[in-house]
Amino acid sequence: MEVHHPHHPTHKKKWSEYIIEFLMLFAAVTLGFFAENVREHKIMNERKDQNLFSILQDLKQDSIYLESTIKYSDDGIRYFQKLKAKLYEFHDNKLSENEFIKFTIDNIDSSFVNQTVFLNSSSYKNMIATGNLTYVESKDLKWKLSNYYETWNKRIEVNGDEIDNVNNYLYREHLPIRKTYFNNILESSNADIQNANYKRFYFNVKLIREKLIDENLIIQTNVMLNKVEDYNRKIKIFKDFNNELIEILSKKETH
Repeated sequence: MEVHHPHHPTHKKKWSEYIIEFLMLFAAVTLGFFAENVREHKIMNERKDQNLFSILQDLKQDSIYLESTIKYSDDGIRYFQKLKAKLYEFHDNKLSENEFIKFTIDNIDSSFVNQTVFLNSSSYKNMIATGNLTYVESKDLKWKLSNYYETWNKRIEVNGDEIDNVNNYLYREHLPIRKTYFNNILESSNADIQNANYKRFYFNVKLIREKLIDENLIIQTNVMLNKVEDYNRKIKIFKDFNNELIEILSKKETH
């Protein structure tokens, strides 16, 4: 008996079917790529916003510290202006030595104490290290952040170090009446030693009086006054930058 095998003709695909399959596969891969890209972009934007929020909190703390530093330098300017005026009066024979010494005694608590500015830039540095700064769209904001942290912050630190050096030299060599020195002495002294008695003794020491009436004190007071005035101007400019950044970032938080 003759056996007949069924015939299954092979279906040959058309080129158009291959093209459609390719396009579908390409579309699926492309959409997957774009979806991942969108997800990653969303994550990076969230991290960027978190960094900007942290910077805003740092700036608010900076603002409090800068206000305090401005007050210290304002007080310092007033003190050195008064000291300069009394020095001129004394060396112009319009003020006796005892009157000048009394002025220095009465103004010990007003003597200048510098507050060096150390600001927290860790959030900004973290933003650079993680690459999140590149996701900040505003070129103006990026420039303002860079100007604040990389230019003015460093400039203020350098000026603060200069103030410390000149200040330490002045009080060590020419104006031995630093407030913190007297406070430490009196706190560690016998309770029977009264503030007024110790000051009277201290300002009768020959070496101390010679330093106070030396004409070099005029020169060093002028140097110190100029330094503090310059520092005060720069701190106030820096504070303006701080206020501006707080305003910009606060608006971003409300949108």
